[in-house]
Amino acid sequence: MNHSSLTRRHFLRSAAAASTLSLTASSKVLGANDEIVLGMIGTGGRGKRLLQAITNIEGYRVAAVCDLVPERASQAAEICEQYTPKVREYTDFRQMLDREKLDACFVVTEEANHAKCVIPVLEAGLHCFSEKPIDVTVEKVDQVVKAARKAKGIYQVGYQRRYLKGFQDAIADIQSGNLGAVTFMQGEWHWTYGTGGRYLDMDFAGCWFLAQACHHADVMAWVMGNKPPVECAAMGAITQHNENPPTHCAEDHSSLIFRFEPNVNFTYTHLMNCCEQFTGEKLWVHTEKGGIDLPGGMLYARPGMGDNRKYAEQSLDWDNGTYDELEAFGRHIRNGEQPLSNAETARVGTLMGILGGMAMYNRDARHFHLGLANWSNLNTASNS
Repeated sequence: MNHSSLTRRHFLRSAAAASTLSLTASSKVLGANDEIVLGMIGTGGRGKRLLQAITNIEGYRVAAVCDLVPERASQAAEICEQYTPKVREYTDFRQMLDREKLDACFVVTEEANHAKCVIPVLEAGLHCFSEKPIDVTVEKVDQVVKAARKAKGIYQVGYQRRYLKGFQDAIADIQSGNLGAVTFMQGEWHWTYGTGGRYLDMDFAGCWFLAQACHHADVMAWVMGNKPPVECAAMGAITQHNENPPTHCAEDHSSLIFRFEPNVNFTYTHLMNCCEQFTGEKLWVHTEKGGIDLPGGMLYARPGMGDNRKYAEQSLDWDNGTYDELEAFGRHIRNGEQPLSNAETARVGTLMGILGGMAMYNRDARHFHLGLANWSNLNTASNS
């Protein structure tokens, strides 16, 4: 898909079916034809990318944007003004929340600043869409989950694969029991480029596995019924030279094994600086009757266990599902629905990323190693 030439028609296509779970409380009630007035906090690369999509989705109107860097806020406003009246610019998101009459707000800041922004948005009674992960520490994840459980508005997290119909159909098939029990899961995400920018600094983005590969952790938790693993063994490494590395420098290679009850292992590798022939993503689920290639959209049956099945076309672009989730956010708001990616599901994928980092990295010694961490080591309060 050529993302630089996306059209309004593309954004108005039908999205995957949404959850029908109703919210216990809702903020402002919106009719089917009412505009959803939006603000955005964080207008860097990803924020601008989302704005280019949002401004092409019927029913949204961006009223204000906020960024600590004024030039970025101005660039974001220019994107929106192709489609909407004057967009106001802020460098203080709290001023934006106080002065603007918003229905919802997007949070697209550094990972370690998600909770700082999400919680005030929810406490203001607004709907909130935040990029993944929820945040980078257990304490802040727990704070966001607590705020979301009390909020009048909905809280949606940017785990976009939850909105890909091929993934939905395949995982529904797995969970129906038609394919027998899940016996093993595998995954990988390999890239040609190396770490850099905020992703190099674990205080900003968490470990690289948390910042990026939490997408895949979320999918495998989804396969397992949104239940968390019980333990993780992991090894990380820094293999590239980094000029002036931060105090806590992120890994560029990692290998992890998560164990889910009753005895299902999920093995995963996350590698940077690979040759092009070794790049791409894989998510494979092995069952008693066959194997499912989730990004490939295929079921491969074992001999004598049925026929192969195609769920969907291949979904190999890392950004696939973004437009589906953005469209769905508006639908969830109007219908009073719980998002498919919500506080309860997203906390598991996020905490899996934190658990992986805990297993592979000794923060006091600033050293990557082979380690083991149990889910109970997280001491998360959001289990209750």
